[in-house]
Amino acid sequence: MKKKTFLPFQSMTRKSWENLALALLITFYILQMGLYLFNTNICQPLAFDYCAYWSAGKIINQNSFADIYNLDLLTQYQKDIYIQNNDSDSISFRPVEIPYLPIFVLPFKFLSMVGLSFSYVIWTLINFIGLICYLRYFTKKVSSHPLPIRLLLMILLSLPVFINFHEGQLNVWLCICAGEFLRAILTDKPYKAGAWLGGWLLKPQLLILIIPFLLIKRSMKVLSGFIIATVVTLTISFGLIKKAGFINLINILLKSAGGGVTSIPLAMMNWRMLGEHIASFSSPIIGWAIIIIGSVVTVTLSLTFFKKRILQNPTRYAIAILGIFAATGAVTWHAHLHMSMILIPPMVFLLLKNELNKKLFAVWIFMPSLIQIIGYTISAYIKIDNLPINISPILGFARGFTGFILNLFILCWAIVHYSRSNEGRPKGDNENLLTKPYLT
Repeated sequence: MKKKTFLPFQSMTRKSWENLALALLITFYILQMGLYLFNTNICQPLAFDYCAYWSAGKIINQNSFADIYNLDLLTQYQKDIYIQNNDSDSISFRPVEIPYLPIFVLPFKFLSMVGLSFSYVIWTLINFIGLICYLRYFTKKVSSHPLPIRLLLMILLSLPVFINFHEGQLNVWLCICAGEFLRAILTDKPYKAGAWLGGWLLKPQLLILIIPFLLIKRSMKVLSGFIIATVVTLTISFGLIKKAGFINLINILLKSAGGGVTSIPLAMMNWRMLGEHIASFSSPIIGWAIIIIGSVVTVTLSLTFFKKRILQNPTRYAIAILGIFAATGAVTWHAHLHMSMILIPPMVFLLLKNELNKKLFAVWIFMPSLIQIIGYTISAYIKIDNLPINISPILGFARGFTGFILNLFILCWAIVHYSRSNEGRPKGDNENLLTKPYLT
């Protein structure tokens, strides 16, 4: 009798594979952070964005709010902290611009009162604890059930969230605004929804689709709340930096839109990224054609399919919001992978209602990290063999392209499911918002 051969992993379930992937991610992140802490200094590349915010806080405390948009002053304050990639005495040093309204930079006025490294640790802890607390709060409000630990762990280990903490970015705020906007919409509080949408003025390019979507839906009360929030935000900001500061801020935004030093369009997750890569080995005309055609098709599909009215159906509305957010990442002019955190609240809502495709969610969680691990493995091989290849652009493209493809996949999924017949009550739309928790 032939002895049965045992093959590893052959009896593993989907949950077991996910557990293995989560363990791999934890190991990878620990190793990556350990290498950064032992082999590099802060700001290169760890906390790259945060260092710019910290320097802005220093400028506010020692000069004025308006001076955070003064490139000469930014250069003076940043030369020492970005010294790894730039000679501090070099006239070619280019500062990391601050492309945000001053009201959003206000926290760094206080965070810059302590040393840079300790300040970054404080900022990371605030964001980490804040994200966990908010996701628990959001889940309880929309489902009356606690947030499944497994779901929370998957979100925290996703690459967009890791990059946000790694670079010291501000996307936890965008995530909270997205969640509260959705929750206010579904609880019929339109003015509150509009006010929370005003929080996206931190990165106003994200408003490129949600505003037309609200206009098509004739959500005038939501738009009124947004306008009020915008007026308040701009008034406070103008009071802080006056006319000269606003002019400098506009110049920074224009420079960034044109591919400024910190925008890195080749690593983005949008049609712009794809077009620029194609243009690099073909021609600018072909690149621009890809950008324009791809963006127009994406916007048209999004607004055409999601304009259909579905009354008293919170699940379908959440699907539309998820689709609009995903399309936004694909078409907006400036969008990096960490900005995908805005997708988290609608995805959590739909998962708790058993409406989001679980395989699609798992791919969103694990695929970017898998590509990143493969990229770093190739990078290590290239360094060991001393091959004359610059791996950084390849890693940036891999990260951005993965996010871009996932945006399109999520958009397509949302269009298909939103367009289904509205006859009867779809799964999950019963009186109890949560029918069966996912990933318990």
